[in-house]
Amino acid sequence: MGKQEIQELFEKLKELLLIEKDLIIKAINDSHSVDKLNKIVEEKREILFKLANYNPEDFKGFEKIIKEIQEISKNNMALTQANLKFIESVFDSIFENAATYSTEGEIKKQSSSIINKKA
Repeated sequence: MGKQEIQELFEKLKELLLIEKDLIIKAINDSHSVDKLNKIVEEKREILFKLANYNPEDFKGFEKIIKEIQEISKNNMALTQANLKFIESVFDSIFENAATYSTEGEIKKQSSSIINKKA
């Protein structure tokens, strides 16, 4: 287990993250992308498990690719959060929100959904 293996693991991780980015974008409309995305996540987990066996000093000289991986990961997280917010807003539009309580303890009716609105 040397520098060459670390390089290969980082390269593979970066490649998987780029594939993941494309799949995250497609997943909102394509269930096959979701299945592929799950496989990518598992492959990433295996690589990270292997990388965890190294000492931090073994990663010296890999700062550039580590920074690239961090940036791609951050972008993927932002895309994932945007997808989740979109899905949440769709569900909020379709289904009536349950009544909630105000800070005064009174029942507060939330806005109606598309289904519950009068034509």
